[in-house]
Amino acid sequence: MFRRSSVLPSLFVSLLFVVGFASSASADTYQTYVTPTVNGYQIGTYLPNQPTGNFSSAADTARRFCQDQGHSGAQSFTTAIRGSAYSFIVGTNGVGNWGTTGNSNVTMLETVTCFTSNSGVTYTTPAVNGYQIGTYLPNQPTGNFSSAADTARRFCQDQGHTGASSFTTAIRGSAYSFVVGTNGVGNWGTTGNSNVTMLETVTCITQ
Repeated sequence: MFRRSSVLPSLFVSLLFVVGFASSASADTYQTYVTPTVNGYQIGTYLPNQPTGNFSSAADTARRFCQDQGHSGAQSFTTAIRGSAYSFIVGTNGVGNWGTTGNSNVTMLETVTCFTSNSGVTYTTPAVNGYQIGTYLPNQPTGNFSSAADTARRFCQDQGHTGASSFTTAIRGSAYSFVVGTNGVGNWGTTGNSNVTMLETVTCITQ
């Protein structure tokens, strides 16, 4: 009797080893926030009216707001320019604490539509250059390290996806691939440490 072999082709096995096992999921959900606030003040940014300084863009502010509410990211937002007291991100690229100040010509976010992605692809044991990805944050709080969230996003973008909607981690000693830089920007390097935040699964946004 003819019996089909269950052995995977070697090329497919190699691809799984490089990027981890991928499985798909279903549709997204959306929620719109009108006059979105943080710490009791509507969110905004001094960009683009003040082009230099430690400011996050409106897009980064909207994304960070949505992620702080437990969503995957921001699908869209509307703005208005006015003088106002507002909450803003003390940092660039949506990274930093929320602060409050007041200025004229503020880009205020009037509405933000957040999405929660169930439409994506999940990589189990995601790997780069043959090593599972990870980060030394938060166990080593100083240094040229990217967070687990930035590492997951960068991994997804390198696979051609929009970003990461979710990920799971485990702390252990391991050899691992990591982003040599902060905010997910830099080359991939490989090292080994104890107490590494290893990314066990990463779900990437496919839209």
